[in-house]
Amino acid sequence: MSKITHINLSNLIIPQFEAHKQIPDNYITEITESIKEHGILEPLLVRPKEDDFEIVAGCVRYRCAKIAGLKAAPCMILALNDKYAEIIKIHENIKRVPLDHIDQGNTFVMLRDNFSMTEDAISSIVGKSVAYVSQHISLVSQDEDLIRAVREERVSFSQARELMKVKDKSERRRFQNYCENEGATVEVLKQWIQNYKNTLLQKPTTTDSDNTTSYIPDRPQDFRLCQACGKATEIMHIRQLFLCPPCETALKLAISEVKPEPIQNNTVRDAQEQP
Repeated sequence: MSKITHINLSNLIIPQFEAHKQIPDNYITEITESIKEHGILEPLLVRPKEDDFEIVAGCVRYRCAKIAGLKAAPCMILALNDKYAEIIKIHENIKRVPLDHIDQGNTFVMLRDNFSMTEDAISSIVGKSVAYVSQHISLVSQDEDLIRAVREERVSFSQARELMKVKDKSERRRFQNYCENEGATVEVLKQWIQNYKNTLLQKPTTTDSDNTTSYIPDRPQDFRLCQACGKATEIMHIRQLFLCPPCETALKLAISEVKPEPIQNNTVRDAQEQP
């Protein structure tokens, strides 16, 4: 087993490919404060790289150590080739700061392109289905607008998976706008896209995709029932709210308590008949 040795931070280098492109500031702050108080409790995994050492696992700890003012860090030196270094990075990232969907897709593409790994091989390494790997690779090959929307969590991965089924970019952006600004859920989006595809089968496109007539969903699909009052409401006015079960129960109870009592027809009639 490799022994732990302290290496100057100036002799440690960040790998050329980093899976994480964005790490939450609060996570960096938390790790930095912990290092200031207790030091680095778990050594970094490194491998020789020319006259220095490349970090295989522990880039976040390395960055936080620099912020904390440390001069050296405990490390374990491993003899790893490029492929196995990347495999260790994947397992390390899964264990620590989970990769977002875009970072996962970029990592899968890197493994495929740099090491000629099939989607089946990547699937067995990361413990995900082949479909999961394939969908993430497809996601990062989309236009930057959709990639950025998923990265910024304006569109969920489930919504993006449906949006990728629309090949016409102008139509896809329009459906994406429904998701971002008008509260379209995955179920509603799926139905709209299916209806859109049906229209293409019934009426073949005779013009360029850029000139395709904008598709308008059938009106019944533009409405959704409000979970509070049960009223059918136009989709652009529906807003999504994510609640835990106790809060959902409390909110529905509060709404029921402030609902006005329905006016009975005979009460109105009696009022009209009085002099």
